[in-house]
Parts: sequence; C-alpha cells; structure tokens
Amino acid sequence: MSNQANKVKFLTYPERIRSRLERTGEIVFIDGQHVTPSQIWQFMTEEAPKRFPYAYDTKTYNIVRLSDDVDFVSGIKYNYIELTWRDRMLAARSKGIPLILNEGGGQTRDPYYAAGAIPLRPGAVSTWVREMEDGLDLHQIDLRNTAIMESGRKLITIEACNQIGAHAAISDGVVDVDMLAPFLCLRCSDVAYLVEKHRSSQRSYPLQLIDYPINNQVNKEWAVEYFASNLKRLIASILNITSAGMTEDGLKEEIKLHNKMRRLALDIHELWWSANIPPTNSTDFNNIRIFGNDPCGVSAISAISILEETKQEVHERIKNSIKGAGLTDDPVRLFACGSCVSPNPTVVDRAGGVVVGKDDWLSGLYIEVKENGNPYGNLAKANLSISYEQPIEVRALWTVEQIKKSKADGMIFMHQWGCNYQSAVSRMVADIVKEKAGIPTLVIEVDELDKAEALEQSQNRVESFIEMLR
Repeated sequence: MSNQANKVKFLTYPERIRSRLERTGEIVFIDGQHVTPSQIWQFMTEEAPKRFPYAYDTKTYNIVRLSDDVDFVSGIKYNYIELTWRDRMLAARSKGIPLILNEGGGQTRDPYYAAGAIPLRPGAVSTWVREMEDGLDLHQIDLRNTAIMESGRKLITIEACNQIGAHAAISDGVVDVDMLAPFLCLRCSDVAYLVEKHRSSQRSYPLQLIDYPINNQVNKEWAVEYFASNLKRLIASILNITSAGMTEDGLKEEIKLHNKMRRLALDIHELWWSANIPPTNSTDFNNIRIFGNDPCGVSAISAISILEETKQEVHERIKNSIKGAGLTDDPVRLFACGSCVSPNPTVVDRAGGVVVGKDDWLSGLYIEVKENGNPYGNLAKANLSISYEQPIEVRALWTVEQIKKSKADGMIFMHQWGCNYQSAVSRMVADIVKEKAGIPTLVIEVDELDKAEALEQSQNRVESFIEMLR
C-alpha cells in the first residue's frame, strides 16, 4: 500500500491466510455449482480486485467496502458470496432457476428456496447493478445508481425513498427477474406504491402480492389462515415458472434447514455478546446477521456449514482474546434500529465504537417455524410473530430486551429520507428505549440507501454520538 495521502489504498489478503481458508469446506449453490476454497482465494486475491476495485477501497466513507479483518476467514467467504452475486444469478437463471423480487426483510426465505427459486431483496438488485461493469470506482458506481434512481423518480415521484432505484433497474431492463412477489403492509409504505410502477412498465412480469395482516394478528385464526393461503399461492405461482417439483414434505425439510441456519446465526450473536473483547468488527458481524436470514443463493446445507465454521472461528477468537480488526480497546457498543440503512460500520469502528446488533435483521433470527403439521400455517404464524413487525410499543420493548442482551451503551435509529413508516415511528421507539433501557439514543435521517459513499453530515453525527458515550 502507498503511504501517499492522495493515493487510494486498497485492501490485500496476505498469503499466510490461504492455508487456513483451504482447510474449510467448499460452497455449493442451489444451481449445483461447487466452488472450492482455492477457487475462492483465486477470485478474492486476483480477479475481484481488478473487477471491483471499489470494494477494496479502504476509504472510511466507503459504505460497500470489504472488512479490514483479513484474518477472519469466514469473512472471506461472505465477501465472495457478495462479490459474485450478479455472476451467480445469471448462471442460475440460465439453468431455469427463477429470480423473485420479494422486497425487504420481515419474512422468511424458506418458501422461495423450497419452490426452487432465489428471492431478491432490493439491496440484492443494487448489488447486481454495482457488479455490471468491471473496474468502476466508488464515484462511478454512485453516478450509475443515481442515474437509475432518477429515471424511476421521473416516472413516479421525487418523494419515494431510494428503494425506487431497484424497481427502476428492473423496469428499465438493467436487471432481469421472473416474478414480482412483494409482501404488502410490511415495514415499508413504499412497497405497494413502487410495485404499481411495473403495471405501466413496457416490460411485463408475473405479479403475486402477499397481503400481510398487521397489528397482533398472529393470535387470530382467520389472519393465520388468510396469510397461509397467500403463501400457498406464492409457492404455486413460483412452481408455475420453474421445473422444480415440491411436496409438503419438501417444504418441511426446507423449513428445518432454514431453522437451523437462523439458530446458528443467533447462537453466534449470543456467543459474540458474551465476550469481553468483541471478536469481530462491525462489518463482519453484520454479514453474519444477514446471511443467517438469507443464504443468498447458497444451498441451505452449505449455508449451515459456513455458519458452523463461523461459529467455531468466533469461539476460537474469544478463547484466545482476539479482537476484531480496526476496533479500539473497549469500544462503545451501539445498537442500530431502522430498515434498510445503518451507521457506516467503518466510521463506527474508527470512531471508537462497534455495532452489536440491528433490530430488523436480528428479529429474523428469532423466527422458529414449527416443523410438524401444516407447513403453510406454520410459516404464517412464524412470519406474523416477527417482533420487528409488531405494533410500535411491542417492537420497542423487544428492542429493549436485545439492547440489554447485547450490553449496548447507546442506540442509533436511522431512517432513509422518503421512508414514511420508519420516520414516523423512530422517535417513539427511541423514547421507549431511552426510558426502559436507560441508554442515550439518537435519531438520524439520511440519504444513503443504495449509495456507496456515506455523507459527511451523518458520519459527523455518528462520531459525535460515540464521543459523547465515551
């Protein structure tokens, strides 16, 4: 790396890590592709730095950069899965595996994978866009994303949140999917609004809306039955466009595997929280949380294997008092709230903090779908019971429990400009957390969703909050 202040510094993986990576298992994707640790190493050290230099750019304001912790072997696998997203989705689609836009969090991915499909969050569509052209830097990919978002706003409204970029990428033919299957009434007021855009698009897609009953409906028999029928229609619609066959027993088996994935990721969280010295930095910890909810096209069995490797590596780090790279001694522990956006993890770490959890992705790890009985009804009950999707006070009290478990010193609630729902509830959640958990809170509105470069204003506020807590 150059020491010149005006020259970009890029992350490199030292050769000493290679043998440790090669002792781990291969990755198997749902299209049958097998990737060995040696192939992962070759990609991450030779191919990816040339194709995706923005990911290796070590600037603090780089939101999409790789973790500095080159010794965290599990992190290399998560980074490989992220950087090969577009390549893998195109390969899967060429083999007849449909890609389904399923909106954000708040639901389990079991039904999609059981039916032989891959669900795409809007964030996954944005990753696809980033990886479309080789050799781009941070500024160039932000210019591309902004252009796509603006094309969507011209057709809809300037008041929509940046999630409109993912919808514009699909309607403009930048990204190809096989079906739109959004969950309505779930954490995001823009979902139904943006889906309407596709009705007037020049491109036509099969549409399957999943109506999510809200406000404590899990205890009402009609709501469970109604939502179960929605899930059954979803799977039937996917099976209409895929060559995969699926029985109820097959769905039950997929549920068992995803339950194990969620439990493993939650076990890692509780192990991490128990440590006196944080065993990973904020970026790597966040990757574990996301992967436990969404295997990103990895077969469930292989995803379980990766999480088991991660759990063992975290355990060894705790045993040997190894601190996550880039963390200060005794960092301030921050809990993050809000959908879609979070504090820039590199900014948090370098300012003397560490992110110990995020309410939306963390709530998904607590889902336990019953494995016996009617799988559609079991999925409905589990999805209707997700803590993040409950009435605001219930959600806030659940967040208080997680803050206490994670031993957080402060909470930051971030929401994207244009997000009517999260902006409306943020203050109430923060006030309840402040009263019940007894910790300082901060609410920040940002305009960083789908952007690669964090804004200086939000960075300064996060840094000032950490300094206050210290």
